[in-house]
Amino acid sequence: MARLHSRIYIHVLCVLLVVGVVAATIFAVGARDAFRRLMAERMTRHIAALAAERLDDPAALAARLDEIHEQLGIDVTVRDGKGRLVASAGAPLPAVDAVEALARSAGGHPPHPGLTAAPLRAPSSGDVIGVVITAAPHPMRGRPMGMPSLWRPAIVLVAVLLGVALATRPLARRISRPLERLTEAARRLGGGDLSARVPEPDARWGADEITELTRVFNEMAGRVERLVHNEKELLANVSHELRSPLARIRVALELLPRDGDSARRLAEVERDLADLDRLIDDVLTTARLDATGLPTRLGAVDVRALLADLAERARHDPLTASTTVLVDEGPALDLTADGALLRRALWNLVENAAKYGVPPITLGAQRAGAGVELSVTDTGPGIAEADRERVFAPFYRGDAARTPAAAADERRGVGLGLTLARRIAEVHGGTIAIRTAGGYGQGRGCRVVITLPDGSGSRTAA
Repeated sequence: MARLHSRIYIHVLCVLLVVGVVAATIFAVGARDAFRRLMAERMTRHIAALAAERLDDPAALAARLDEIHEQLGIDVTVRDGKGRLVASAGAPLPAVDAVEALARSAGGHPPHPGLTAAPLRAPSSGDVIGVVITAAPHPMRGRPMGMPSLWRPAIVLVAVLLGVALATRPLARRISRPLERLTEAARRLGGGDLSARVPEPDARWGADEITELTRVFNEMAGRVERLVHNEKELLANVSHELRSPLARIRVALELLPRDGDSARRLAEVERDLADLDRLIDDVLTTARLDATGLPTRLGAVDVRALLADLAERARHDPLTASTTVLVDEGPALDLTADGALLRRALWNLVENAAKYGVPPITLGAQRAGAGVELSVTDTGPGIAEADRERVFAPFYRGDAARTPAAAADERRGVGLGLTLARRIAEVHGGTIAIRTAGGYGQGRGCRVVITLPDGSGSRTAA
């Protein structure tokens, strides 16, 4: 995409080029020729007056014409009223009838291309007794009238365009820079940087539309930032306040007597409370990460040991006890990360795979350039490509999560697991992506990959 300032710059130069060419052509073809014809006519009339003073003396007339020829560099011919040659200087001019020459000259037309005629009047009576015909000066000889040289105007035009080009480049940059800043700030704001603002342009010459647009954008960004901050703060406060009534409900449930039917119902209530407690914990953790933007306890993490611990936990957790969870073999790897947060992100992925995927679930880790990829893979139907970005949105649940099934209790969720996993990856400077698992048939299987920068590199196994 062409830069705005380049388009403005090229547009200005093109307009100037067209104007310059048109102006130069009009001057060269019209005004310049008109000026030259006017000067030729006046010069010819003056020569006719000088020739009339020596008309009675042929030798003096010839001497004067020679003097005019040498000084002005023009060819001169004097003819009487019948067109006969009286005297001449310079190259011979074409024979032109005197009466015709005078008539054509009076009508504004030259008697011959490159020639100018003027009446020769008697000094005493003023009667027309002949005609003086002059040719163009030597530098213009051989070029017909109406076809002047364009190289001089072209050189002037090029010089003017070069000067204008140097002068308009800063102007184009000055016009486009505020729009470029607005574009960059809008891109940052759309990418999640709610602190993005645009420096307001210099308003010393008064506010214009761009200045007003910048001000409105900054006001809008400020309102959006405040709304999002207030929403997160409200959600975190409400979640925190819910912990106390949840604790009291748990205590009350423990005190209730349990028999056959009531025990089943109490177990359902306890599962609901566990889901609610997990939701509150996820909300608070997400709010803390949004507020600080950094993990709180960075340290060395043994990736292989972390994956083994997760597989062991899956064998004892009620949700995943019946699901096969495997760990890929590979070299020992170390990461600099918050171990608790990383464990939580991976466990959320394991829970999602157990709820919506098909076993076995495989945990893996491998080096990827300057970082490490941690993956959780299942052999289920996978996630449609159109939904692979939306599933990271808070409280988003796909069709499989919303559809009732025989094992509906096992598929219950709150829609924050992937959101929290993504936020944990981001605060570590990494990314998370959903891919299709390889080796299970085309389009089948789901592989969620967390890519983190490697803080300490791989270590050699003992």
